[in-house]
Amino acid sequence: VQSWTPQLVTTPLKQTPPNKLTEMLWGTINCIPTAVMAMVLYEAHVFQFTDTNGQVAWLVATVASFAVIFAINSSIHSYLVVKYAKKDKVAVSVGLYYMSNALGRLMGTIGSGLLFTYVGGDQGAYAGTDGTMGLAACFLAGTFSSVLAVVITAFIEDQDVGLKCGPCLTCVGGNNDGDGGDGDNDVEAEPVASK
Repeated sequence: VQSWTPQLVTTPLKQTPPNKLTEMLWGTINCIPTAVMAMVLYEAHVFQFTDTNGQVAWLVATVASFAVIFAINSSIHSYLVVKYAKKDKVAVSVGLYYMSNALGRLMGTIGSGLLFTYVGGDQGAYAGTDGTMGLAACFLAGTFSSVLAVVITAFIEDQDVGLKCGPCLTCVGGNNDGDGGDGDNDVEAEPVASK
């Protein structure tokens, strides 16, 4: 999915090359499956009783939709890391990105394990804790993490081209001077090919 994102998603939506607004849009969309699943786990009838087929269907649908959205988001991240890197520090920036990504996955794994274990009420010595509430807490924590990422991304200065959601819909207008938003028209010149 990541490799197809430019051809199947961002180009048809006129979001190529992506900017911070594209990332904020897809980061917000990334919150939807996890928020819905947290609410379903807390409130839905299918998780109050032992309807295993319904539970599996909800979990598979949620995880599959999250995986597709996350892959699109990850493709946009990969482009933006290179775009925002200083020209002489691209390798360092990409390395730092992947190191941070791995550390985030480790902390998320440990954190979700703690949430799953300790959020649900104790069901007795042989039953353990309430897995439904633990799983709901994990999905809710994932939602809050995605919201936090969107908020942090809002502080990046990169909205000069705005955000489009297709050929006819401009969600956010951009600066048309091509300078990154500071108004001084310092557009870089194209390199001249030598003969």
